[in-house]
Amino acid sequence: MTTSTVAVGRGTVSPALTIAALTITEALRRRLVLAFIVITAAVVGLSAWGFNRLAHHAGPGITSGEVNLAMPTSYILFMFMFSFVVALSASAIASPAISGEIDSGVLHAVAARPVRRAEILLGKWLGLAGLLAAYTAVVCGLEYVVVYWSSGYLAPDPVPVAAYLFAEGAVLLTLVLALSTRLPTLAAGVIGVAVFGIAWLGGVVGTLGTGFGVTALTTASKVVSYVVPTNGLWQGAVYYLEPQNYIIQQLVTQNDKGDPFFAATAPSAGYLAWAGVWFVLMLGAGVISFGRREL
Repeated sequence: MTTSTVAVGRGTVSPALTIAALTITEALRRRLVLAFIVITAAVVGLSAWGFNRLAHHAGPGITSGEVNLAMPTSYILFMFMFSFVVALSASAIASPAISGEIDSGVLHAVAARPVRRAEILLGKWLGLAGLLAAYTAVVCGLEYVVVYWSSGYLAPDPVPVAAYLFAEGAVLLTLVLALSTRLPTLAAGVIGVAVFGIAWLGGVVGTLGTGFGVTALTTASKVVSYVVPTNGLWQGAVYYLEPQNYIIQQLVTQNDKGDPFFAATAPSAGYLAWAGVWFVLMLGAGVISFGRREL
């Protein structure tokens, strides 16, 4: 935040919305945002080149059917890279949101005004979530257009894919923001990325357990998916990235066994409801933790 924080708590604008706007402004000033833009441009450029080569320059002996099968698989792999960038972005922008401003003394000035700490935390969450939503929408739309332009492949259901990717990032954003109320910036960010990786590995373990009939692995994976629902939401994105004929072919040929980049069904309504409950509980925990911390 900057000296413009003096406006917080005055006028008719909600303090949380004021803080959200200040959070967005401050985040855009940081070079971190520029770094993620550069990374995104590089990945999009690589995908354009790769899909063009796959569609128009396949080697001898490669049939059109094999190319058509490779298209959704490749698209899912590129979107997995973007899901990691979204998660990394969420962790990077959320980790200094509270702890960094406590260390710099900015929050001491803000908290001294007639603004509740819950409004400060919620305002920061709104600002960062807005940035994450915009980034996710731009990335998904850009990749959709670039892949179609370079190869003619039209991915199915881009809107649900973007929604699931944002939800995945929002879960990690909320977790890291809550951690930031107690832990130093670096520790909160590292833990967030580690948790994301563990959740994804849990999904891989579950896929292997299902494919090879190991019940213990499947059970462990389900537990992890409920403790941290990032990978469960990623599987929802995977499902909507797959054409229906691709799903049928994978099931018929049993090529889905042990494949962490395949989802035969979308997440159930019950699981999505739990993800919503998890989100509310984690955001509430962050509010309580920040409210009880001495500045």
